[in-house]
Amino acid sequence: MAAEFRDVDPRELRVPTSRPAGADPFKLQRQIARFQASSQGMPPIWVCEGADGALVIMNGVTRATRIAKLAPGQSVQVEVTGKVRRAVGSLPKVGDLLP
Repeated sequence: MAAEFRDVDPRELRVPTSRPAGADPFKLQRQIARFQASSQGMPPIWVCEGADGALVIMNGVTRATRIAKLAPGQSVQVEVTGKVRRAVGSLPKVGDLLP
């Protein structure tokens, strides 16, 4: 599958089951101190598309949380790296877990 890039609202991205509490608070604070609300130079967030069309984060939960928290309404670039056969729409969204 060729990589597909999209611009999406980070609040709508789904958090994987391996990160039920969302972003690591210490890592989030470090990123906020270093980058503030800037997404310039930020690598794309890796996501997989579920059978229901929802996007679940594979790499970049902390980056998505930082932008969602400090720059509401700003889109981020994601790279769709694959598809999963199950629906992921029931997983919590980044926006639901904002500190």
